[in-house]
Amino acid sequence: MKKVLLLAFLILGSLGAIAQNKTTETVDIKLDKYCCKSMNPIVEKTLAYERGVKSFEINPENKTVKVKYSTKRTNPDKIAKALAKEGVMANGIEATPKAIDRLPECCKSVAKGLGEGCGGH
Repeated sequence: MKKVLLLAFLILGSLGAIAQNKTTETVDIKLDKYCCKSMNPIVEKTLAYERGVKSFEINPENKTVKVKYSTKRTNPDKIAKALAKEGVMANGIEATPKAIDRLPECCKSVAKGLGEGCGGH
């Protein structure tokens, strides 16, 4: 009987560990209208305070940010909406006009769709 209980606990423990590993995922969020590294502090601050985000890495060349997040606390859509709320168009979600006005001067025209880039600061 003790062997059966021990075996049951081992199996349940293994299943719990497997389920726990699936509570985080990694996704690439497209930073539409990303102009230059002047936007990095905005992206960093937004993601640092976004609930459920575990880690992130900005890729300026690809205009993406790789985000590792807890699937229990957030999802890619919520992350993109949080970025858009701070002025960074993400995954096709438009940035809010008020937030665009708070962007660095070099990035405002790009965020508004009026420019191609701001020199790669």
